[in-house]
Amino acid sequence: MSRRNVVFMVAALLVAVMSFQLNATMLSPAIRDIETELGDGSFAAMSTYFYLAGAVANVVLVRWSDFIGRKRMMFGVLAVLCIGTLMCILSTSLPVVLTGRLLQGVSNVTFALAFLIMRERLSDKTFGLCSGVVTAMTGGVAGVDGLVGGYMSDHFGYQSIFMLIGVVGVVGIALCAAAVPADDPARVAPGRMDWVGAALIALGVAGINLFFSSGGNSGWASPLALGFICAAMVCLVALVVVEKRLTHPLVNIDQLRSREAWPLIVVTILNMGSFLLVLGFIGPFIAEDQDSGFGLNGLTTALLFITPAAVIQLLTAPMAGRIAVRIGFVTLLRAGQVGSVIVTALLALFSQSQVLVAVCVALLGFVYMGMSMTAMGILGVVQAPEEEPGSLPGISNAAYGIGSSLGFAWAGPVVGSGTVSSFSSALWICVGIGVVALVTSLILKPRVPARRSPAWSA
Repeated sequence: MSRRNVVFMVAALLVAVMSFQLNATMLSPAIRDIETELGDGSFAAMSTYFYLAGAVANVVLVRWSDFIGRKRMMFGVLAVLCIGTLMCILSTSLPVVLTGRLLQGVSNVTFALAFLIMRERLSDKTFGLCSGVVTAMTGGVAGVDGLVGGYMSDHFGYQSIFMLIGVVGVVGIALCAAAVPADDPARVAPGRMDWVGAALIALGVAGINLFFSSGGNSGWASPLALGFICAAMVCLVALVVVEKRLTHPLVNIDQLRSREAWPLIVVTILNMGSFLLVLGFIGPFIAEDQDSGFGLNGLTTALLFITPAAVIQLLTAPMAGRIAVRIGFVTLLRAGQVGSVIVTALLALFSQSQVLVAVCVALLGFVYMGMSMTAMGILGVVQAPEEEPGSLPGISNAAYGIGSSLGFAWAGPVVGSGTVSSFSSALWICVGIGVVALVTSLILKPRVPARRSPAWSA
């Protein structure tokens, strides 16, 4: 591909992933407005369903794209996003909005598809740089989305945010049609999609997510929560039995059990349930809480506690991706984990200081969003076996949804009480989860691809 075509393609992929990311970042400053219109706990419920759909879609649709093509799948998920967004715009009924959020969550797949498209089309050096650019979108559009979300929420209501997201989704479809190369028939995987395995793993992942969400609301030992987790375990055990008998399984169980795969999945879950929760929920909640927090409006919250981290990530991630091609993405991940634990501990110690909280949140934009998130996003592709490129990215991306559900499940009741001690406790829990993630990252073994240099994943 020419340099011009590469730039055009990456720009189109950026808009595609932006359509998902805006759903995750623009709504944070609108927590108060959403809960006023839809009821207490509605924001957490909307987030849970959104990430639940993303988790299920990733394990199924990314692998399916091995068989039908990346571009074709990208069109499909963006179309579903637009339908879900329309439902969120037109209705103020919480069940309808939750259904819309489910459909919007499918667009989580755009990240894995973007990485796979670039992996197949770009050289190692260019892939590292461009992947860093795409990863920079995980924190939002340089923080502008948070500012715009806060302003729109304060002046026009949260539904205006969904209108903007719908426009971005339509633009993403148009740009991908023009800029993303047609699917190469030579890259289509042999065999057929394993739909039995897809159903089992989808039910298993959904059961785990619903266990976290129902456990956080009704109690971890409630019949509903226990029913979800038991059903999930049955499905996952059946998945292991089924997959070992197939020539082209949805999930390579032996690969999944290796040190090249399972530690990455665990680290991703734990990070989403801790550090990302600080940036996307705990921090904004403290900022807006009228009693024990800082009592700020949506725009000020975005300006002080969302935008700085996103801007820092935007500047850091491309550089981190390029450096990681030399030092290894696993090394980058570990360095980011160490920094994230230290900064979150400082945040817990000084959670009542508006200035220090703002500084620590900005630092998380560097160590977590810029370093750890860049490494996690790319490792799903780098660590995957070359004969099944869509297998691990789908599962590792599903871990984002599982981790987010876990995070909102435990943090919602803790943070929702709105006291100084509850804020501090939530942050220290995040530190503890982060330490476990750091230890797990030390177990992760880099994969050395047969056709690429050892430095690629060392």
